[in-house]
Parts: sequence; C-alpha cells; structure tokens
Amino acid sequence: MNTPTKKLPLNSAAGFSLLELVVLIAIIGVVSTLALSNYMKSNRSLSLSGGTRNLSVYMEKARIDSVRRHGGASIDFNDTASYTVHIDFSGKGTATARTITLPPGTKLSYSLPPATTNIDPSVTPITITYDWRGRTAGTIMLNLTDSIAGTSSSTVVVGTSGDISADSTVTGPVITPTPQNTTVSTTSGIKSMQY
Repeated sequence: MNTPTKKLPLNSAAGFSLLELVVLIAIIGVVSTLALSNYMKSNRSLSLSGGTRNLSVYMEKARIDSVRRHGGASIDFNDTASYTVHIDFSGKGTATARTITLPPGTKLSYSLPPATTNIDPSVTPITITYDWRGRTAGTIMLNLTDSIAGTSSSTVVVGTSGDISADSTVTGPVITPTPQNTTVSTTSGIKSMQY
C-alpha cells in the first residue's frame, strides 16, 4: 500500500528566508539586552536595600545592647565599604568587635544635619556611641549609594534619642531640647506624713 507522495517543487515558498531569520534574531537580541539591563539594575537596587536594612538592624542591636549592658555599645565608620560594630555578640556580657562589609559596589558616607555635605568616613572617621539609655550624642545621617549601577541612594538617620529611621531626610536645625524648669526643689509636692 504505497501511496504516492507529493513532491514539492524546489522553488517552493515553505520555510523562512535568511532575511526573516536575521530580523528575528535582532529583535530577540534587543529584547534580551533590555531585560538583562533591567534585571541587573533591580538586582543592584535590592542589594542596596539589603545593605540599608542590615545597617539599621546592627544599629538597633547596638542600641539594645547598650541599654542591656548599661552603655558601651558603639559603631565605627572608618571606611566607605564597611563598618565595625562593638556589641556583646556572644551574650557573655563583654563587647566584641565585628566588621560588617557592605554589598559590592555600595559606598558609605555620612552627614551631620542640618549640614548636607557628605563626608567620607575613610578621611574623617566617626563613631556612634550609645549611652546606658540607648541615646547618642548627636544626629547623624548615613548615606549608602550604589556606585556600579547608579541607582538612587538610601539613608539611615540616627537621632539623639537613639531612634533609627531608614530612607528619610532631616531638615531644619537639629537642637537638643533644654529642660524648662531647672530649679526643682527636693521637697516640693511631697506631703508630710503624720505618725
């Protein structure tokens, strides 16, 4: 039962021409390049966000450790690619130092509000020290930027009360509030007791 097969002529239009394949490959190349560049940029942005969160977490750990151990926790900023945390990592009551490296391509700088000038910590190092209440001596704005992909920067602000806020700005004068009534009598408001 052989059925005759129909032969196509050699000049048939079945299939793709060379020009059509070249155009298809060019379109695939352009779309792939755009997708890859967007992927890399979003990956760098996520890396910057992760570095910011990690810095915020270590700052909060230093604050809590300082309250728990009645002072002594600090964070040194003396490099643009890392920072050193001095807290009780082991839980034995003594502070040890641990250097945390930022994600590759992430650069650290700081400013002292209300000034907006970024300061390089490798040139002018700074240390954030927490007292026994978890407070710091001044307000510091830490800036993390991605030097590879040019994505936007991220900030971490440490206030004098030790509070930490990420991706915010400080405007206006930063002052330490002064007490309203500095002459408080030790016996005022105390009722006398009758025996």
